[in-house]
Amino acid sequence: MSNDPHFGFVIAAYGLGFFILGGMTFTILREYLSLKRMLSEFAARPSAEGSEDSKFPGKSLPKNSFE
Repeated sequence: MSNDPHFGFVIAAYGLGFFILGGMTFTILREYLSLKRMLSEFAARPSAEGSEDSKFPGKSLPKNSFE
């Protein structure tokens, strides 16, 4: 198989593909963890009574059910 004249191209193409997919996976996981951390910090903040609720009386947001 290594006698094939295109063997180097095939190995390089697979290597580049794995490198690109690995980079995309790493980027997506890093962004997911960052957004998850930001969301947990946002949910942990105490809400000020009447600050935003007075603009839209009678409307409330559903509770966080992601965890």
